[in-house]
Amino acid sequence: MANQDTVERAKYEPLRERAEPVSEALETMPYGLYIIGSHNEADEVNAMMADWLMQVSFKPRLVACAFENDATTLKNIRATGVFSVNVIPDDRMQMVAAFAQPQDASKIKGRSEEASARVYDKLRDVPHSRGEQTGCPILDDALAWLECQAEQFFPAGDHTLVVARVLGGAVLREGEPLTQRALGWSYGG
Repeated sequence: MANQDTVERAKYEPLRERAEPVSEALETMPYGLYIIGSHNEADEVNAMMADWLMQVSFKPRLVACAFENDATTLKNIRATGVFSVNVIPDDRMQMVAAFAQPQDASKIKGRSEEASARVYDKLRDVPHSRGEQTGCPILDDALAWLECQAEQFFPAGDHTLVVARVLGGAVLREGEPLTQRALGWSYGG
């Protein structure tokens, strides 16, 4: 029965040695990939990639999304109270590349002064319309979309958790949602 004991012990041992086993464990959690649309008080649109999003209530329909505390999108949501959620289909992997940069390039440490001064218009080459209820971007190639009204903001370490009421939404086409795992990316740990 030594073999059975070895098998049982192996279930609980890390797959590979790493400096931070908790980080590795958190990175195994599956996350969808979403594009969160917003606009500021001057009605300038923005969109960002997010993955920490989930439904948290049936009645009323509520979703929650975690935003980095210095995100332009969070600033926009605080100012206007609204945002959109675009579910990305798994056959549109190339679409997410436009959203991999923060709007304000200076957010990425170590960039040159010239590169840090750049402001990205991530929606410039991405076909989209504006949501009827929020005015936030709805991507033409999305699998589905939601329009949301922020109701609560909870500080959560280096992020803020926004709980929002779903105002409307629709499925635009058949397909499976894109996940971080499909891209080989990780935003966890």
